[in-house]
Amino acid sequence: MGDINLESFLIGDDEVVPRARYTSGEFAALEFERLWARVWQVACREEEIAEIGDYYEYLIGDQSLLVVRSDADVVRAYYNTCLHRGTRLAEGAGHFDNECIRCRYHAWRYDLRGKLIEVVDAQEFAPMPLDVCLDQVRVDRWGGFVWVCLDPAAPPLLEYLDPLPTLLAPYHLDRLRIRSYLATVLPANWKVVVDAFNEGYHVQGTHPQILPWTDDVNLDYETLGIHSHYGRLPNARRTLRPSPRLGLAEGEYDEGEILASFVAGLGALFYDDERALIDKVRSAPPDGETILSRYQKGRRELLATRGVAVEEFADDQLTSADDVFFFPNMVGPIYPGNAIFFRVRPNALDPDSSVKDTWFLEWPREATDYKRAQRRFYPNWTERDWGRITNQDYANMEHVQVGMKSRGGRGLRLNRRQESNILHMHRMIDRYLTDS
Repeated sequence: MGDINLESFLIGDDEVVPRARYTSGEFAALEFERLWARVWQVACREEEIAEIGDYYEYLIGDQSLLVVRSDADVVRAYYNTCLHRGTRLAEGAGHFDNECIRCRYHAWRYDLRGKLIEVVDAQEFAPMPLDVCLDQVRVDRWGGFVWVCLDPAAPPLLEYLDPLPTLLAPYHLDRLRIRSYLATVLPANWKVVVDAFNEGYHVQGTHPQILPWTDDVNLDYETLGIHSHYGRLPNARRTLRPSPRLGLAEGEYDEGEILASFVAGLGALFYDDERALIDKVRSAPPDGETILSRYQKGRRELLATRGVAVEEFADDQLTSADDVFFFPNMVGPIYPGNAIFFRVRPNALDPDSSVKDTWFLEWPREATDYKRAQRRFYPNWTERDWGRITNQDYANMEHVQVGMKSRGGRGLRLNRRQESNILHMHRMIDRYLTDS
């Protein structure tokens, strides 16, 4: 990296996060060299390459990787470049016919295991070794995701993810399937975007309309190895109450209205029958149970009817999410039976923009053929209405990125509790940057 002054970018003992980490091209280049080239990261979902010959192109920085289903239960990943003149072999997602990868330029062919099997006019080339193959990238699978890593010396995937596989085992993420898949480009550094979905502190400023049905204060933040997690404290999960910031006493709010607003606000995570259940539990005669407990039991029955594995969850977990951050760039709320995952990457080599992919996952209904969801891509996020809450988040991000470049602030001063996961993420980034 030449004469870059790494110390100026690192977090000091005062825990102030330098703004240049979000705006500097030098820092972005350092991340590509020492972070992105060494971490495990999600390339795609397994169902996106379900058949032998299916492929998916994963882009990170200036690197294009080709993930291929080579056999019924084997997934491989290659650097997406022909060994002849460097042409990108495939783009986007699709299927390789005849179980071979054919270069569009001079028609060299490789089998799905990466071996070179045809060179047009081979007699006019210098003799080639018989084992010429595409350069492979490490690949593994967990949770229904296909993960790739450019570093041959990195730890195995499960070791890298520890302890998340144990924490999330009851959700059976590998059994979920994509309901919809949206992607867009946001005018902000990738860390600005991840930060926005890794804390609840911004709710009172950005989403004040949801305070009547969201207890944004009683959230628990914890680090999990290099990863992190946040969610409602156990006692808070057992009640329906507004944000304590509103100063409302018990009896000054309606629990049924809070439940209805909560479910409506998380529309993508609840089904029609789960919304209809609200009226049923609100109208039921008092029997010593709260509206929330009746709803949780009713939702358990509905989920079980759809075949969702719910036996490992307590009732109060059926309306509470595990918001998990997979270092360095995936985060999202996970509920029994469904989940939303946000994956955020730098947009090529630009420190001022990022690509955000959103997977809406659901438990497939039994006896129903799965239809592969199509990826919908919006080069500009304003081309789509994402819903009020997400629109508010996205609108913030450009203001954050512009503000980061101001000469008027030395660095970011984070809330020691509610933004602790953000600080932890930056410290883990520093660990990679300084471990050369």
